[in-house]
Amino acid sequence: MSTVDVNLDLIRQRAGHVRQVLRRDWLTYSMLLPVLLIMGTLVWGSLLDGIWMSFHEFNFLGQRQWVGADNYRYVFGWDTFWTSVRATIIFGLVTFSQLAIALVAAVAVKHARFRDYISALFVVPYTIPGLVSGTLWVYILHPDLGPILPLLVDIGLLDQTIYWGTQGDSAMAVIMFAATWAYWPLVFIILTASLDGIPEEQYETARVYGASKVQAFFHITLPQLKGAILVAVSLRTIYNLTKVSQPLQITGGGPGFDTSVLGILVYRFTEGSQRFGLAMTIGVILVLLTMLFVVPYIRSFERNADTGGMA
Repeated sequence: MSTVDVNLDLIRQRAGHVRQVLRRDWLTYSMLLPVLLIMGTLVWGSLLDGIWMSFHEFNFLGQRQWVGADNYRYVFGWDTFWTSVRATIIFGLVTFSQLAIALVAAVAVKHARFRDYISALFVVPYTIPGLVSGTLWVYILHPDLGPILPLLVDIGLLDQTIYWGTQGDSAMAVIMFAATWAYWPLVFIILTASLDGIPEEQYETARVYGASKVQAFFHITLPQLKGAILVAVSLRTIYNLTKVSQPLQITGGGPGFDTSVLGILVYRFTEGSQRFGLAMTIGVILVLLTMLFVVPYIRSFERNADTGGMA
């Protein structure tokens, strides 16, 4: 039998399976269909409209002018755009600091006394709106008026205060720190829920065979958290790559454009110069960049689910 015949047989088998599922669960799918149509229109319709708009230039009144690929040529030839791409990718790395803190916290409180109260305290930063937490950190880390840097100067730990907003690297470090503090609790919630699903008998068996806590973590806990980690990393990567509020609130995208993530460029072209065609162009590129980073996580998640590796 040729490869073509084998593929045709697989296609027929899958088509037959789909027909059986549809006949069996037709009522469920008929009830889901309106929701899928509405969500598909809102999500994919908006995306396709945005792609179409990126080939136009138009003003707030809606007067469009076809410009073809001019917007893309302008953006790719604009040095500031590449600075913004670099800032977006660097800021996206905050996902892993959020994951590291959440993983340590979730494992640490698993058997702790007053676990519920400790977990509730951990989640508090996530309940604070991004705009509020950004304003909070602007005050706390203010070089002259904040409570930390002037105190460090007074007690002699610093020779002079740090004007972190004047240097690109230090400004990026501050907004990454603020984003880590504000959003690691979401990862903590996901990992804690998955951690609770690991049977305690597995740890008891490991202790009987003389396994240390470190060995139990790497051979029991971590493998069964893989699915939850992939979900958390995927969600946080999407959110972090498209984040606007905290970078805009804390640094305004400066100094220069060193912390102007792509979302800030979209905001400035929309609210500032009202060049909506360029805003849509950068938005489309941001979607593609996000997919470039997130799709591998989704593929890993699917493979993990197929092999039964989900916790």
